[in-house]
Amino acid sequence: MSLKERLFGPQWESKDASVRVRAIVENDDPKLLPSLPGIARDDPDATVRLAALKRLSDENAWLKARLNDSDDKIRTNADPFLLRAACQRPAGELQAQRMAWLEALDDADSIRRLATSAVDGDVRAAALRRVQSPGFLGDCYIAEPDDAIAAGILERIDQISTLRRIATSLRKSHKKRRQAVMQRLAALEGDRGQHSARDELADHLIHQVEQLARGTFSGDRKAEADRIEAEWRSLPKPDEASARRFDGALKIVRSALKPKPVAVPPSGGTSESGPKDQPPVESGPDEAGPQADAELEQLTDRARRVASQPASEKTHATINELLSQFDRRWNSIGRPTPADTATRTHFMALAGELQARQQLLENAASPAPVAETRRPDEPDAPDSADSAGLEALKKALEHAEKALESADIGKSHQAITKARERLRKLPPKRQPAAVTGQLTRMAGKLKELRDWQHWSNNKLRERLIERVGEIDAASLHPDAVTARLKELRERWKELDHQETLPGDKRRFSASQGHWRRFQKACNEVFDAARPYLEKRSEVRDQALAELKQFLEQAGRIVEQPETASDLLIRYQRAAREAIRNLDSLPPKSRGKMASALRQLMDAISARLDQHFEAIENEKRRLIAEARKLEHEKERAVAIDRAKALQAEWKKVGHSRRKTDDKLWREFREPIDPLFEELKEQRQRQTESERQHNQALKDLCEQAEKLANSPTEELEAARGPLAGLEQQFNQQTPIPQALRQRLDRALAQHRSRMNDLAAERDQQKQAHIQELAEALQTTWQMRLDGGETRQQRGRDLPDIPAGDLLGQRLRERLGQFMADDADLDALAGQVREATAGARRTVIEMECLAGVETPEEDRRQRMDYQISRLSDRLGEGAPRPDLVTERAERYQRWLGSFPHDPAQHAALAKRFETADRILKKMAAVE
Repeated sequence: MSLKERLFGPQWESKDASVRVRAIVENDDPKLLPSLPGIARDDPDATVRLAALKRLSDENAWLKARLNDSDDKIRTNADPFLLRAACQRPAGELQAQRMAWLEALDDADSIRRLATSAVDGDVRAAALRRVQSPGFLGDCYIAEPDDAIAAGILERIDQISTLRRIATSLRKSHKKRRQAVMQRLAALEGDRGQHSARDELADHLIHQVEQLARGTFSGDRKAEADRIEAEWRSLPKPDEASARRFDGALKIVRSALKPKPVAVPPSGGTSESGPKDQPPVESGPDEAGPQADAELEQLTDRARRVASQPASEKTHATINELLSQFDRRWNSIGRPTPADTATRTHFMALAGELQARQQLLENAASPAPVAETRRPDEPDAPDSADSAGLEALKKALEHAEKALESADIGKSHQAITKARERLRKLPPKRQPAAVTGQLTRMAGKLKELRDWQHWSNNKLRERLIERVGEIDAASLHPDAVTARLKELRERWKELDHQETLPGDKRRFSASQGHWRRFQKACNEVFDAARPYLEKRSEVRDQALAELKQFLEQAGRIVEQPETASDLLIRYQRAAREAIRNLDSLPPKSRGKMASALRQLMDAISARLDQHFEAIENEKRRLIAEARKLEHEKERAVAIDRAKALQAEWKKVGHSRRKTDDKLWREFREPIDPLFEELKEQRQRQTESERQHNQALKDLCEQAEKLANSPTEELEAARGPLAGLEQQFNQQTPIPQALRQRLDRALAQHRSRMNDLAAERDQQKQAHIQELAEALQTTWQMRLDGGETRQQRGRDLPDIPAGDLLGQRLRERLGQFMADDADLDALAGQVREATAGARRTVIEMECLAGVETPEEDRRQRMDYQISRLSDRLGEGAPRPDLVTERAERYQRWLGSFPHDPAQHAALAKRFETADRILKKMAAVE
């Protein structure tokens, strides 16, 4: 594992889902494979789980994901994989999960494929139960290998046209199933008043029973007659003519099967094919009886032709082959007819003659005395010298029989070969002729076994070719594709091995056609994975070149005496990492590169040992210096010296990890007590600072509470806030954050107080404005000659005691409202007030920079000269704009009432200038 992986973990555990997916797809780390099941089950990202499932390629994991995962993409990808698995291999312990998946499967095409190609019969049956199409069920009935499942399929088919198609397809391939189909068809047609299937069945059964009556059937005639009669009884009411015809033929068969003893002509002896005395045989109702079995007659004719030719060395083998074939055919006949018995007698006579002639030929060629000629079924009595050989031969034959019964071709072949060797070790005159025939029959059974094995293996080879074609190279990892191809190739070799016997020259049992198809399918699948494999080969070659370059560079670094230890350690770690990742190199180069990396690590280790030894010696010196600190009386001096030793320790560098850790513990042993005392002191200081800060925080909280007091309590909070601020400032030191916190609370209180004062000023101005308007209205009413009673009854605002302007306006209003007021005197006051208002408006226009009407421009110029002269003479600072505006606003209000003829124009000019000054003050 690289340093990055040790610090941050492997890439498949990254927080980034895309990184995890890339690691799962591309990483070849052996530690990844055991983690894949957990990733496929527990990873929070569906894309990562899907990548793990594809890389894992495990049916159990896919089944769990399909049944438990809620992500649609995973469920969609799971179905094709599980479908291939169900069609390629048995479920075994996963049978229950596979059945649960089938219940959850809703794709009609997938269900149909399972119904036809699933390996497990239970899966096929369950899939078939979900299919309703009669035509598809008919196709499945034709191809289904399990008879019980096929019977269940037939019960569900009610469509007559489908049943007729099935019957036509099975006419030559599966007569038993065709018979069941015809019976089903006859039953369905009978319910509809149709009888074509019944009549066809009846004709077929009548033909069979008539063949039986003629004696052309070979086998158990009674069992065959019982079967035909049972099927006839199951037909739905055959017509009378067919019934009479069937009953007549069946009566002849039953009569022929009644036992009648007949005299068996003497055979002159027995052979290995049967006992000496034959049981009585049955005779037919006619005098001549049925004809003899055709195959028995053919074998007898062959024996007759061999007897007509001179004896040769091949005659012995021909006799044994004929005896073996005749014996097998005879044993297959359940109840031989008299004609069969007569044919057997003739054949045994011919065989005895041929064996006698062959024995004479062998005795003439042998220098030993010729033994007495014997019959074919009477072997010579063995002497005591050959008893051991005969006993060994008997055991070898028994072993061969058991091997044949076990159907093991290899063991059977070895056992028969051994028995032949035992037979050859006996003298020719002591070799039992029956054993030769028995070995020939065994060889025939062995050949039959091999034929059956070859036929069965060809079926398996077809399945292997299908499985190769089912490999989805597009969705599987290329390694999984190659592993699957390798597995199927190994299975192909196993099939060839099963059919290959010791001594066979041909090592391949598959036909050329099968092999070409299998090879073509494998090449097509491999071609899909070839680009990846070629790219990986290219990457491996590149990695090999980089590793060689690294080895060359590292070799030069190690040879240089001035190379630093850190650089050597980095190269050593890189070499270890490279030796862990040898699987990224071409397989042929891994051994050589591993050896080169080990040599490099050995050379680096030797250099590091020397360097580490010097470091360890220096650290031991520092340990001795540190132990002297125990006797230092001044703790501050000891701590300073300990810090200096620690700095020296860091400069020395690192040595071997275990040794370095041990030396570090020894170094810390005398130093730690000093730093423990320093640590305790710092903890006490920290606690004191914490308490100090907590007290400041409490003061800040109290200030914030006062700053957030209700409006009516704001003025009362001013004193406590000042006390808190004084108390806060007495605490030292004060953290900047807490200082800012208190300042914010104080600023908040000031802001609220300013807002309150502004609100009160605004109310005050509103009251004065109301008094001014009342004055103007009262004067207007006086001029109009009206009464001022209405004004007297008007509610006027209360004026605070300290508001001089308000008090003055209130008094002036009383003068103007008095009944005995002198109008001329009041008019004089109004003229003065109007002139003062005009001066105020001119000053406001001058401050605002507004154009003054023509009649007042002279007065404005005088004001500007006077203003400039005052500023130059006194040298006083210029008041700010807000102050000047407020002063003139007060003068304007204090000038009421005005001359009604001039009031409107003056008020308009004042408002215009005041609006501009407000904007100018806001900008400043």
